[in-house]
Amino acid sequence: MPAQRTLAQELASKQREISVAEFFERNRQILGFDNPLRALLTTVKEAVDNALDACEEAGVLPEIRIEVTREGTDRLKVSVDDNGPGILRREIPNVFGRLLYGSRFHANRQSRGQQGIGISAAVLYAGLTTARPARITSKIEEEEAAHVLDLLIDTQKNLPKVVAEELTLWDRPHGTKVELLLKAKYQRGRQSPFEYLKGTAIVNPHARFVLVEPDGTRVTYERVSTEVPPLPKETAPHPYGLELGELGYRLKASSRPTLSETLQRDLAGVSARGCREVLDRCGLKGKEKPSEIHGEALERLLAALHEVPLVPPSAESLSPIGPMLIKRGLRNVLDEVRPDFYAPPVSRPPKVRGGFPFTVEVGLVYGGSLPADQPVQLLRFANRVPLMFQQGACAITNAVQNLDWRRYGLEQKGGAGLPTGPCLLLVHLASTKIPFTSEAKEAVAEDPEIDKELTLALQAAARHLKTHLSRRSRRDFAEEKFAIILKILPKLAAKTSALVHKPVPDLTPVITKIMDVVHVETTVASEGGGPEIRADVTNYTPRARVLEMFVEMPREMFPAGTFTPAPDGTDPELGRAWWTLEKLVPSARTRVTVRFPKGADVDAGDLSWYLAGIDEGHVLGAEPQPGDWDIRLPRAVIEAAEAGLAPEIVAAEEEVDYDAAEGSAKIDDDE
Repeated sequence: MPAQRTLAQELASKQREISVAEFFERNRQILGFDNPLRALLTTVKEAVDNALDACEEAGVLPEIRIEVTREGTDRLKVSVDDNGPGILRREIPNVFGRLLYGSRFHANRQSRGQQGIGISAAVLYAGLTTARPARITSKIEEEEAAHVLDLLIDTQKNLPKVVAEELTLWDRPHGTKVELLLKAKYQRGRQSPFEYLKGTAIVNPHARFVLVEPDGTRVTYERVSTEVPPLPKETAPHPYGLELGELGYRLKASSRPTLSETLQRDLAGVSARGCREVLDRCGLKGKEKPSEIHGEALERLLAALHEVPLVPPSAESLSPIGPMLIKRGLRNVLDEVRPDFYAPPVSRPPKVRGGFPFTVEVGLVYGGSLPADQPVQLLRFANRVPLMFQQGACAITNAVQNLDWRRYGLEQKGGAGLPTGPCLLLVHLASTKIPFTSEAKEAVAEDPEIDKELTLALQAAARHLKTHLSRRSRRDFAEEKFAIILKILPKLAAKTSALVHKPVPDLTPVITKIMDVVHVETTVASEGGGPEIRADVTNYTPRARVLEMFVEMPREMFPAGTFTPAPDGTDPELGRAWWTLEKLVPSARTRVTVRFPKGADVDAGDLSWYLAGIDEGHVLGAEPQPGDWDIRLPRAVIEAAEAGLAPEIVAAEEEVDYDAAEGSAKIDDDE
């Protein structure tokens, strides 16, 4: 009679290894596949992130097309193709059909995807909800035909299963295409593929995106930069970020002959001086074999590495967006909003947390058609990727909410929470290791060092907003004052002149002493021909001015207009022209005229006038040059005008940025 099995034996017989694919199959909400709307966004996001990374690593300007089509009532087909370098045939199954398989997990540099979970998780979800394989098309430059593989994931083994394969001709010289059929739902909204691509286009202005929605609507975001961002350099791990077990593993795996050489060559920030100090503090000589360091000696070594001041990690492993591209990206995507003010983007100097470098960037726009009675729009990004979910659980959101925005001109009940006003905030965190709250990479975890940098960057951007609102307030007051003076002063002068029997004096010098502004007066005339828009510029300031005048009109009107004097530059695509005005001494006046053909339906309100070269608080009747306009006029023209010379006799030409306050703000120190 066989012996009866014990309870422990019964329990042991039921235990087995669980593959990572099987785990995520049962816990797909961890990866962002917990409902049809979110599953679609996660699928698009992972595919686009992979495409951007591949293109940038190959030095190619990304061309990415996303198409979503309906397949039945609750199924959508998602197709994402790019012009990247393609994937070798032998690697296709592992890249798309095996979780935790990737090339960037061990690379100590900034990248969008690192864990090797994203796109394979989308393949897993598609197979789980529709039992249909993913179709992968890939072509590399060296081959004439593209490989097409249909594959599923064997969740029991976390291995790919190729169910069909063929070769096909593809009109792309190289690239990758992913097609997935999944249970999902498409709906435009704050957490949709449309909004995700909108945010992605802002922080990736070098990429071109085309989105085809299920109803056939085609949305295109053209690139506004033709330079691929410099690829972050892979750096060695810094001792400040190492734990005891990781240090022991690295020493055991090292091929260096001595401990001293291993510390200096395999770890970042350990100079010869620093190495000597570390060895002295932990009681080692440095001639030991790295693999022989363990136990108490290993603990002393790690403690010394953490205590000794070492060179900070290199920021070469980061790829921030940069102030100029933040401004261009915002302008490109927010054109229909037409904000009044683009704050100079803030780019904090790189800092270190736990041995990993990071940097914070902030962009801010204000006004236009942004809703004034709603909370500010907050766009969160980590390593150039939009964070679309868990806004309330994100360190970025908390930093915005904890700042007292009332000091900077926005409404905020109780001095906490998201402020209210026609404002949009862009916050980007770049790091070699983002502390996400979960594998879905949807929110940044709280961290003291990151919180401090977020606050400093937000304060810098908020100060620019406060300055703008203060200038606007002063200008509104000046306009009201100017209107009163123009109404009362002529009457007073006329009556006074009548009493003393003298002619009415020229009031321009008097107005100059009182106002200290440059006034632009726009009138419409029609003298036998077509309509003529005149802009008279008067210098009511106590010193001579050289100003830049800009006009903007609907671009369909632009070809019909003729200008006097001839503009120094034009942009017909945007409907803009600009001039360097002749030097205006105090009380002097000049005129710019735009004429249209007879019968043209033109009103003064169709043209917008802007001035540069003077603080916006001293401009009436026109707007300051918007901060998002990348128009730079030749310094030689300005210097020639100031000197009273003809511009054509000055040979050298340089670029000048008049409004230094509108330039890129790079904060060099803690504030």
